[in-house]
Amino acid sequence: MFLCPKCKKVLTKKDRSYVCVDNHQYDIAKEGYVNLILANQKNSKEPGDPKESLVSRRTFLYAGYYEALSDALNAVVKQYVGSGSFLDAGCGVGYYLERMMLAHPNLDYYAVDIAKEGVKMCAKRNKQANCAVASVFHLPLADHSLDGLMSVFCPYSAEEFSRIVKENGYVISVTPGKRHLYEMKEIVYANPYENDEAGYTLPDFDCVEQRKVTTKICLKSKTDIEALWTMTPYVHKTSKDDTQKLYNYDTLETTIDFLIGIYQKKRG
Repeated sequence: MFLCPKCKKVLTKKDRSYVCVDNHQYDIAKEGYVNLILANQKNSKEPGDPKESLVSRRTFLYAGYYEALSDALNAVVKQYVGSGSFLDAGCGVGYYLERMMLAHPNLDYYAVDIAKEGVKMCAKRNKQANCAVASVFHLPLADHSLDGLMSVFCPYSAEEFSRIVKENGYVISVTPGKRHLYEMKEIVYANPYENDEAGYTLPDFDCVEQRKVTTKICLKSKTDIEALWTMTPYVHKTSKDDTQKLYNYDTLETTIDFLIGIYQKKRG
């Protein structure tokens, strides 16, 4: 299923490597992933989320705070996909993938992310998945090879998704709902704002359904509060003084609000 990023020919697994017919070879790391990103596909030496952010995400997610979203994704995949090949496009640390693999072991799973440290964490926990360092804008997967994919809080390429998903296959997206983390933003910002609820723009797909997942979570410690904040994009555009307002809290209740979009590939 993986393609050589250089010649676009099929890669075959041989021992601890992937090899194409032109003898381009990609070694499988000890954690179980393969690096399929080319230098000209990177925007920096180490693209994607930094290790600190990924560690925070792992700490927060495996504490179970977003379990409601994970359960909802599993239900969507059961209803719409069911069997075949499935991709986690922007897998991060692999939390949603791991829980999906436990719920639906009959699927053939693939996972990619541009952050090598994230793929490493994902591969360690998901030994049965085919994990690769790759860009979602240059996916090393064959045309029309997937029955479905999920993209959770990630950049995406409508063209690549259209290329790799089969006719009648599905893209499942997750984007922030209006009130996502609103109480947290009230602490940090003088004028907090609701999010625009925007799904994906996928010209070759029909949006067949949108589901909301909304509930409250209570962050139990400073560690969990800091982990959540560090894994959000807000951390990069908020002053230290405003961030400190949040870090003064020992516990915090906030809304989590997600929009799940379900898109089916059009015929022809």
